[in-house]
Amino acid sequence: MSAVYDLLLRHTNLLTAKTTVLGSAKNVSDAWLSTANKNTIHINTWDWLTAKAYQGHINNELVTFGLPTTDQLRDRTVILLWPKAKPFAQALIQLIATATQRCYVVAANDAGGKSIGSACKEFSSSALKLDSARHCSLWFIDLTPVTKFNWLAMGRSFKWDSADYLTLPGVFSHGSLDSGTSVLLEHLPAPAHGRLLDLGCGSGVIGLSFKKRNPSLEVVLADVDAFALRSAQLNSLRLALPAEILNSDGLASIEGRFDFIISNPPFHQGKNTDYQFARRLFIEAKQHLVKDGQLWLIANRHLGYEEWAQEAFDQVDVMVQEKGFKLICAQKPR
Repeated sequence: MSAVYDLLLRHTNLLTAKTTVLGSAKNVSDAWLSTANKNTIHINTWDWLTAKAYQGHINNELVTFGLPTTDQLRDRTVILLWPKAKPFAQALIQLIATATQRCYVVAANDAGGKSIGSACKEFSSSALKLDSARHCSLWFIDLTPVTKFNWLAMGRSFKWDSADYLTLPGVFSHGSLDSGTSVLLEHLPAPAHGRLLDLGCGSGVIGLSFKKRNPSLEVVLADVDAFALRSAQLNSLRLALPAEILNSDGLASIEGRFDFIISNPPFHQGKNTDYQFARRLFIEAKQHLVKDGQLWLIANRHLGYEEWAQEAFDQVDVMVQEKGFKLICAQKPR
């Protein structure tokens, strides 16, 4: 997504110490990093990878990771990096409208950049496209004021195993249990004991539902997305199911070893198929599993994950194939 930064560099008048760039775009160019550092631009992101991209390049005090709030945006020139999920983007527009009367929005055209004006119509008095380049569009939005905003009020819940799981906007499969996770939970028995890592946890439903069945399990929930981490934290508290919750890029920030690592790994990066997360997981998991530990993944049936797993594990089995998914168990790391 560095193209959105390239477009913003055509509008240096917007890039000042009063500017907050809100959003997720981890592929930052050297030119953008130099400008952000020189102009002391504030970066506000819910994506841990985006936050990490700035580390060592600009003052860490200028980078905020977490759920954005009204106070963080008040009296700022806000530039929103439009997320691909339209309902999430519209929620962010409403948040911005509690803090300021206008904002700028930039997005790749294939991620909704061409239609930002119509997408913001309900929440604005006018929308003007200022520029278009590098297959991206920049808009100026006059906002309709919003007096109250609460992320919890925009949460949606789903039920699994007689428990309700809250998901905040932007979380994968917002308001529902995705089909892949459903297959995993239906066919993978809850471990009786040990230490379990739910990697890419989303709402935390995998780790917490197993904790619910066997309270002696030590559960760690990890994700790169602050909205997922907050959802998991809220579900842990609401259901009285204690768990350690960590922001981590895959296993990069995970310490110790586990009896079970369980994941429904992402494989989309925009319009493209991205296998990097899964391939890294197979390579790195053996450093985080006990001797008899198991790595469980749910994946779309067409993805060749078991072949990659065999490069790092002695035993790899496809345990279930159902609803277009396959449940893979890898054990005995080499």
